[in-house]
Amino acid sequence: MTVPSGAGMRSRPRVPARALGALALAGTLALTGCTGEDEPSGTDAGTAVVDGTDGAGGTAGADGGQQSAGPVAPPTGPSDIQPVDGERSASGDGSITVDADHAGFVLPSGSIACSVTRESAVCQVDDGPAVKPEHLAQENLPGCEAGEANAIRLVAGRGAWTCVADALVDQATVGTGGWWVEDVGGTTTDQDGKTLAVLPYGSSLTLGSVTCSSAESGVTCANDAQGEQFQVSSGGYSYN
Repeated sequence: MTVPSGAGMRSRPRVPARALGALALAGTLALTGCTGEDEPSGTDAGTAVVDGTDGAGGTAGADGGQQSAGPVAPPTGPSDIQPVDGERSASGDGSITVDADHAGFVLPSGSIACSVTRESAVCQVDDGPAVKPEHLAQENLPGCEAGEANAIRLVAGRGAWTCVADALVDQATVGTGGWWVEDVGGTTTDQDGKTLAVLPYGSSLTLGSVTCSSAESGVTCANDAQGEQFQVSSGGYSYN
């Protein structure tokens, strides 16, 4: 399904704390960014697509949004999710496989940050695309409006956007979800005094049934076991 484009890129206000309770950090974590030149690629039929790069629109699908056969777990805030200590490992060069409960990364641009678990993923974009109200995740908390939605996540319900209180970049530091970069001898970047794990363009990271792929056109995350996928960039987004 193709829908009219959004109003374009813009910075979103910080979501009031009262409007945020728990936002799942990918799956149980029921919860992106490249430079302004990032643009999303097209998607197959049955997906919702918004291209906010230049404000040009398409045509709206008849159903106005996707429907789900099952409920989505209530979201929780990323600050409530603490990485679980225990056995963990990461391997690969280009196609990275992580064996752990949680991993995080940023794209080389530093403007898209993602957090991944075994069953889900959530990504946040600096100055991301405008979100259409019908693309809000079904189980959002009161007060999460389309103008405040600042993260896209793998979700089994209608829509995929939600509100998170804390920047997901904090989940990509080498001391939290970015731990894997040291195991594979990967790339890091310093941003606002934080050392972040970078998923290079053309690379992918797999944890459980979830794989996220990094490209100059944005980031794509998919749960192959559940048939869920989203792509997001500063210019637009799509999901199915």
